[in-house]
Amino acid sequence: MEQEFYTNRSGYKVPANKVSDNDKAQNTLVLELVQRAKQLSAEHDDFKRGVFTRVNDFIADMAHSYNVEIGGTKGNITLTSFDGKSRIKVGVADDVSFGPEILVAKELINGVVNELLDHVGAEAQLIKDIAQEAFETNKEGQYSKAKIMNLRSKYRYSHESDEWAEAMKAIDDAFILSSTKTYVLFHERNELGKWIQIPLVSKSL
Repeated sequence: MEQEFYTNRSGYKVPANKVSDNDKAQNTLVLELVQRAKQLSAEHDDFKRGVFTRVNDFIADMAHSYNVEIGGTKGNITLTSFDGKSRIKVGVADDVSFGPEILVAKELINGVVNELLDHVGAEAQLIKDIAQEAFETNKEGQYSKAKIMNLRSKYRYSHESDEWAEAMKAIDDAFILSSTKTYVLFHERNELGKWIQIPLVSKSL
């Protein structure tokens, strides 16, 4: 039977028979709980990413039908249920930075634009103008959050290609993954009509 070892804080392997039962139990408990915490963290990130994407898709779908201003300011969005008892608030801080996914989005969109260079017409010109304006940088070389958000929400379906769809997804990921200042809040009204937040993170014990 192969001998079991535990690695100590100094990186040395210690035979299992030299480790106390309490240390073994503590080690098992910590590793199990930390692994579960990592799983929950990943699930939370996936859920948050999904919320942003679905909200962006919903806004883009509405833009196909008519111009509508959904509740919210400075790029933040509030969606409310028909009975007014549930709501979702999605926000991005003014000083948010983009992750590397924004470079992927830019390349994909440029690829679509380059394909349209030999085409004429209102649609081709619209996409060219949108792309050029959205990815203009300021004196510090930073992209404008407002312009990127405008591209993402209003022109999500401006071009029917896999490259354009992937570019929109890359923009979503650039917002969500680059900053803790993006947020999703869920609320329900209680019996008194007051909004009560549904916490995604447990309160302190």
